[in-house]
Amino acid sequence: MNSYRPEEWGASPEQPSTIRPPYLMGTGVVTGEDTDTRPLAPPHSHPDAMLAWCYRGTVWVQLQESMWRLAPGQGVWIPAHTPHTARHERDSTGCYTYIGDSSLITPIEDVTQVLVPRAVQEMLLHLGINDMPTDLRVRIQSVLIEMLQHPSAEAADGWGEVPLPADERVRPLVQAVLADPGDHRSANELFLAHGLHERTVLRVFQRDVGMTFTRWRTGVRMTLAARLIVDGTPIGAAAHRCGYATTSAFSAAFKERFGLTPRQHVARVQADSAHQLYWR
Repeated sequence: MNSYRPEEWGASPEQPSTIRPPYLMGTGVVTGEDTDTRPLAPPHSHPDAMLAWCYRGTVWVQLQESMWRLAPGQGVWIPAHTPHTARHERDSTGCYTYIGDSSLITPIEDVTQVLVPRAVQEMLLHLGINDMPTDLRVRIQSVLIEMLQHPSAEAADGWGEVPLPADERVRPLVQAVLADPGDHRSANELFLAHGLHERTVLRVFQRDVGMTFTRWRTGVRMTLAARLIVDGTPIGAAAHRCGYATTSAFSAAFKERFGLTPRQHVARVQADSAHQLYWR
C-alpha cells in the first residue's frame, strides 16, 4: 500500500467539497468490489474534515507517514487539507463522512481514532439513500455531528496506527513487509534482498518511526494477527501466517504487544459489548 513517493504526496490535489448548503455533511460509501483491493485513489485531500470509518470487513487508511487499520465501528478523523488515500480488503465496506469546519462542535486539528456508534452508522447510511424534508435532514445531521464528536470509550484492543518511514531508500523494504507480514526471511535476508545495509535501515527506522526495524515488523505482524484470531482463524494458523514457526513464540510476541495471550484477547473482545455491536 505504501507505493507513493514523497513528491506524489506533496503534489496531492484537493478535491472540491461535496457539501452543499444548507446541509452540514455528506457520506460516501465504497465497497471492496469497487476497488478490488487497490487504493481508492492517489493521495489527495478535501477542504472539509473527513471521518473515514469501516462498516464491514477491514479498511486501511494511509497518510504519508502512517496508516490505520479499521475494523467495523472504528473510524479515524482526518483534518481538512490533509493528504490521504485508502484501501479496502475484499468484501469490505468503507464510508467517508465529510463535515464542514463551520459545522463542527470542535475543530478537527489532528488525526485521531474514534468509535462510530452503530446507531450513527445506520443513520448516516439512511441519510444517503432516503429523501426527507431539508429542515429534518439538517436537524438529524446536527445531532449526528454532536454524537460523533461526543467523547467515547477507547477502541477495542488490536487497532491503531502503523507508522511508516519516509526515507525513499527503505520504501521497497516497507512495501514487501506490508504485502507479506509473514515472510519467513530474517531481517538481514530482507535487507540483502533489497540491497540495504543493516546500519542504514537501523538509522532510518530510529529517525523516522522511533523504533527498530524488528520492532516495527513485529507491530505489523501483530496488527494482522489481532484481526485473524478475532475473525476465527486458529491460533496456530495465525502464527504461521504472521511468520512464526511455533505457536508459543507467536503467543509470547502477542502477549508482549497486547498484554494478553491470543486466547485471552479473543475472549475479551467477544465479551465486549462493543464487539457485539460493531463486528460484522
